[in-house]
Amino acid sequence: MKWGFLSRLFPSVRRRRILDVASLSACGLVRADNQDHFLVNRGRAFFCVADGMGGGEGGAEASDIVCRCIGKAVACRTPFPERVHRAAEAIRTANREIRAYAQKAGYRQMATTVTVFAVDERAKDPSAVIGYVGDSRVYRIRDGAVAQLTHDHTMAGELSRRGSMKGLSEGLGLRIGKLSHVLTRAVGIESEVQPDWKKVDLREGDWILICSDGVYDMVSDEGIREAFAAGGRAEDVAARLERKTLDGGAVDNYTMVVVKVGGMR
Repeated sequence: MKWGFLSRLFPSVRRRRILDVASLSACGLVRADNQDHFLVNRGRAFFCVADGMGGGEGGAEASDIVCRCIGKAVACRTPFPERVHRAAEAIRTANREIRAYAQKAGYRQMATTVTVFAVDERAKDPSAVIGYVGDSRVYRIRDGAVAQLTHDHTMAGELSRRGSMKGLSEGLGLRIGKLSHVLTRAVGIESEVQPDWKKVDLREGDWILICSDGVYDMVSDEGIREAFAAGGRAEDVAARLERKTLDGGAVDNYTMVVVKVGGMR
């Protein structure tokens, strides 16, 4: 009743969706430095995770560049579709900047993954847009079920989607693990970058996990489900996921952003 009165008196005032957010990033137990970066813009309901290519040079700088470009692009107050468009342009800008940086530094290859999750926080029916290049992932946890919303831009991922991984692995004696992190797309590899974009539905009560491979390589889908099933706030879930990552060996950098989708206020 109170809100209805205010909305009539000040029609420009609109409600926003409540999001409980937690984030963390660490080197892990083996690596000496952290080549991951992440972005959390609570005010714009915009989040991303970037994982610099460990096999190349300047991985940390590459992931930092793409997060900074996206952060700058979405900082201003714009309608949701425009915000997503600006993020897409920012990824292209980052691609150019990374390539220019690599050329100036004399690097043979400098690149990063990036995965974006953006919530239309003012929409009555909750929804989000995902954009991604590489193998950092987005999971949705709903009613105790874990669903991967992205597909990996890796050799293993591409072959799996074509239905040829089983035949290839059996015929050539290859293990899927050997191809699981050979990227087929990344920001900085080619002169033009091609993210995949998709709209996803959300419900109040959904959980979202955006993470680098340092998390999901160490924690199974069942482990992810357990971490979220225990409930609590986003920071509690992130702490449980970190514990599971460390228990799994934490052989790589790990980064996660945990988001709980709430109602309107």
